[in-house]
Amino acid sequence: MTRPGIDKYKDIYQPEDIPSSKPPPEPSRNKFLKIGAFLILAVLLIGGPAYYYVSQRGISWFADDKDSIQVEKGKEIIAVQQLVKEGKLVRALDVIQTLYTLHPDNAEYVSTGAWVHFKMENYRRALKLSEKAVKLDPGRARDHAILGASRLFFKQYKPALETSLKAIQLDPDQSLAYLTIGEIYLKENDPKRALPALKQAGRLDSDNARVWTRLSSAFIKLEQWDKAQLSAERALELAPDTPGVHFNLAMIYYKKQQGQQAVEHMQRAEDLYGQAGQLEWAGKARQNKDLIIRKFKLRPEDIIP
Repeated sequence: MTRPGIDKYKDIYQPEDIPSSKPPPEPSRNKFLKIGAFLILAVLLIGGPAYYYVSQRGISWFADDKDSIQVEKGKEIIAVQQLVKEGKLVRALDVIQTLYTLHPDNAEYVSTGAWVHFKMENYRRALKLSEKAVKLDPGRARDHAILGASRLFFKQYKPALETSLKAIQLDPDQSLAYLTIGEIYLKENDPKRALPALKQAGRLDSDNARVWTRLSSAFIKLEQWDKAQLSAERALELAPDTPGVHFNLAMIYYKKQQGQQAVEHMQRAEDLYGQAGQLEWAGKARQNKDLIIRKFKLRPEDIIP
């Protein structure tokens, strides 16, 4: 059933073609020997029982006195998935990190660890774990998709494309893989090839603001301004504090000769990029804003209500 409010966007993603005084110090050698002996003893006294407990009883991890997490043995992955669903990513990471550290050859734990790190935008860790996951079990489409998307973040475009295609081969409904392919083509300045993949990503995951932002970017490159605006507006509904959405809207309004709206969105983009520490893009937004102000001969009273 189609959800209210989304009908006006449907034609965007319909099929076409597919984060002092002290005692004298001991001799150094004696000191280090004592420290080393103490550490070994600590590991034996604490590490062994801890490992036994976790391996036999599951994980019982307390965040604080009021909100505790009890994870029953055998249901750790379910608990991690629920924590992610509730937006408790740090807690989910604490649980899964314990699991894949204790069991480094467990494909399910490693795979889930890669997924949680990717959700948290820890792309370097996601890359390492997803690489390991596909070696442990080459048949998991999600691991290939995460590997491809992580490689894209580090500008490894060719292997990112190959891995994403593999993910689609294993599971044609892997929306992340289509999104990665579309983003690769956008970075290669080929919006026509990007568009089918981005549309497919939109069909499979219509509530993903990143997809809609990339769609608007593709339409901008193709100078299809109405579709670009619809896509950007949908992204804005889903994630109003995404700087790229405001940047795109500013460009669209600029092309449509709506200077005041263009300046407002470009200022918002500049602010959000700055808050995110993306100084290069904040600078680009500021330059574009100044250009727009000059272009439309705007005065402060025209910009500030």
